[in-house]
Amino acid sequence: MKRQVIDLFSGVGGLSKGFFDSGFEIVLANEVDYSIANSYKKNHPKVKMINEDISKLDIDDVFNEYKNIDVIVGGPPCQGFSQKGKRKIMDDPHNYLFKYFFEVVSVVRPKYFVLENVPNILTANNGHFKDEIYSLCSSNGYTL
Repeated sequence: MKRQVIDLFSGVGGLSKGFFDSGFEIVLANEVDYSIANSYKKNHPKVKMINEDISKLDIDDVFNEYKNIDVIVGGPPCQGFSQKGKRKIMDDPHNYLFKYFFEVVSVVRPKYFVLENVPNILTANNGHFKDEIYSLCSSNGYTL
């Protein structure tokens, strides 16, 4: 049986493609933008797509059936951290969507996860977001 992956904040499926090409089976993806989710489906037609804002999902209900999957991957929005973005670090609610990534990790309990973002997420607001990510990892039993 192939190792299985969930892709959150999937975009058109770049992370899925890399894992698929490495022998993994992508079983579920989540993308809020309708047109981007449709592009994902064209790139990955066998993957179940949840085209919905992750913050509006009942995480337990949606992801409970995927307990003990091998890997969760995702790239939460990075515009607030990017050097090219508006950099509304603390005021942009998109900057906190990574917390939903960890809510899914908490329910599914994958063996591994990959959270992709821009380097500034580590230094923004004197490391506030980095500290929060490390805390979420630790509280879920993971070590970075």
